Order: sequence, then structure tokens, then C-alpha cells
Amino acid sequence: MTAVRVGLSSRRLCLIIAVLLAGCACAGSPLAVASPAAKGGGDASPARTASPIPTGAKGGSPPPIPGVPVARVACVRQGGVAMVLVGHAVYDVTDPVHPKLICTFANTVAHLFTGDTFEYLRETGDANYRGTEVVLRSIGSGNESVVAGWPLRLLEGPFGITGAWTPDGNTAASAVAGKDADGNQTIEIWLFTQPIKIFLYSFPQPLTDCICRFGIPPPTLAFSADGKYLVAGWPVGKGPTPLKVFQVDDQVPVGVLDPGDTTALWSRTGHVLYASGTSAPAVMWTPEAGVQPLLHATPLPYMAGLSPDGQDIAYTGYASTGDQSNLRVYDYNLPMAYTRMLDDQPRSEVTFVKDSWVWYFGEVPRTSCAGQTAADGPLYALDVTHGTRQPVVFAAGESPTDLKSGWSPAEFWPNI
Repeated sequence: MTAVRVGLSSRRLCLIIAVLLAGCACAGSPLAVASPAAKGGGDASPARTASPIPTGAKGGSPPPIPGVPVARVACVRQGGVAMVLVGHAVYDVTDPVHPKLICTFANTVAHLFTGDTFEYLRETGDANYRGTEVVLRSIGSGNESVVAGWPLRLLEGPFGITGAWTPDGNTAASAVAGKDADGNQTIEIWLFTQPIKIFLYSFPQPLTDCICRFGIPPPTLAFSADGKYLVAGWPVGKGPTPLKVFQVDDQVPVGVLDPGDTTALWSRTGHVLYASGTSAPAVMWTPEAGVQPLLHATPLPYMAGLSPDGQDIAYTGYASTGDQSNLRVYDYNLPMAYTRMLDDQPRSEVTFVKDSWVWYFGEVPRTSCAGQTAADGPLYALDVTHGTRQPVVFAAGESPTDLKSGWSPAEFWPNI
């Protein structure tokens, strides 16, 4: 299951940083460099410790922890035939031109589980000891039950608000702030399989900043669809540490990607990993064959996401090098190994929302930065099979902009 990254969208994050810099936030090269003092961060033999189950893991609603935002989930109607999770919101996209809001989330991470249920995380314990539990919720009835509890804090860490776990709740991964032998800040990747907590590896904590349109690539922490492999890392900054793949059952590292592969996403079934960067050619990795190029694929630079059937990768990129007002949306078909531009107009942030349908934003000029554009235009729905495009029409207050629910490649109910 692919981890859903919940938080500010890249463009909102860059806007905030730009305001703090008190300058014109025109797109440019990312200002992301590793700490000069950072050293080491290599592999280590897995450290295994028996861990207690956190308070509240047997069920019930834990009391609020002082200073910790409480996970909030709200469902406003029952689901329909086709539903999708985008950012912090679930929509019924039976009619992708007139979607209906189903649920929203805040201060948590959510994954779709079955056709009527989803799972989300909430912290448990008290101010002295804190863990995480995974809550299963029915959209139709609103009933909830706790299916697992872990002595890991998955809602806070050096990756921000993130979390990765297998659908059965038996296995989870966490990124934790640490220090190396010289006292330099690191990021530690831990695996938890009931009831053992295992240290996988660590790497230097990068110093990150951006004045670029999409910000630095987000960190990666995700289990393959079959739950057998975990990919983790954050290859940004100067001298980046590449993404690594571990086998879950014995915690053995089985794959290392190129440092330029800053984006990675798992196939919808099995354990095929697709990876790319802003300039690195797209590749695929499997434990059976290692790294292989994706035939005829260009780089998949921004916000790459899979279609519901796993046959296509939609992504945003620049139509010409050096022209940062020339954003377009693209689709790479895996079986046929070809790329097509979906709309020959300034567009961005494309994501599949159901079979053969994508949503993407129109680009409009930025008055504060000459020659730059922003995704502040209409949200369009495109039928990629027939090439028809229409503006998406939401009920009052239900659009992602109204909800401030963020934006990310969509998630669909898994084939389980």
C-alpha cells in the first residue's frame, strides 16, 4: 500500500517560504543542501527490541495528549460506485465532472481499505509515552474499531506528517529523528512487526529549502502492494543518500536506486517499483530483475501517480527546457511504452480519479512573478479515452480549494 503524504501542497509550502523570504518567489533551482557536518548514515545491523503495545491499542478513544493535534475524520454522506482519495478528501466520482464530497481528514494519515471502509492513524498514550493505533472506519455506518497498536509515532517525525503500514495492521514503518556517533542529526528508518521493533538504517538529515514551483521532492516511505517490500529515503540536497528497498520478512536490503531517483511509487499489485527524478530517466525495479529502464519513457518529474488499473502513470512536466511558464500534463502507458501530452495548454498537477479520467488544474500568470504561472485556474476533468474536457463542478464548499484539503496523486481502494 502506498503511503499517502498528508500536509501542505508543494505550491502552498513554497508560497509560505517565499513570503518568509520576503522576495519574489519565482521558480528556480531548489535550495536543498545537506548539512556540512553530516557524516555517516550507512547501513547497520538491524537492532531488534521487544516493544510493549501502546495504551489504547485494544480499542476505544484515547484521551487527548497535551500539545498534540487530535486526528479528525468527518464523513458527510455515503459513498457511491466509484470513490477516490485526493489529498485530505474522499470524493464520489461516479460522475467525475460533478463529484460529491464523502469524507475529510485532518491531523492524520488515511488509506482506503475496502469499498466502504478506510483506515487512519491516531496517537495514543499520554504525555510520557506515546504510540500509534490504526483505526478502521466504515463510511456507511460510521462505526470504528482499532485493528492495531504500535509503539511508534507515525504522525510526527523528520518526514513531517506521514505513515506507512500494511492493510492488516501487523507491519508498520516509521521515520525517527536521531544522531550519529558525532552528534550530527540523522533520520532513522524503523520497522515494526508484532511485537518486534527493528532498526533498518539511517542517513544524514538534509537541510531543505525551496524557492521552486514544486518544492523539493517529498520523502518516501511505502510498502509494496503485497506487503513484502519497503522503500524508504529522502534523496535530496548535496550528496543525497539514495532510496533503499528492504525485504520485510527478514529486513534484508535488496535494492538501492540511483541518487537522482527522487520519486518512487509501487505498482497497484505485487512489488514493481517505478522511480524517476526531475531529470533522471524513469526506471522500474523488481527484486527478481533489479533496475531496468522504462522503455521510451522520459523523466516523470512532478507529482507522478498511477491509474486505477495500474497501467498508466500521469505526471506534470515542462514542455520545453528552461521555460518555466510552459507546464503540461502527460500520461505514460506502461504496456504500450509511449508518452502522450494530455492537453496542449498550460496545465499542471494531473491525477487519475477513475478509469480513463484525470483531473488537472489550469495554469494562470502570476502577477507577482513575471513569466511565471500558478495552478490557480479551473480544475478540469478529462476523459483520456475520448479526449473530452470539462470544468469540474463541485457543490458549494466541497472543492479542494474550499476545503484546503491539499492535493496529491490519488489513491483508490486496493484489489484485496
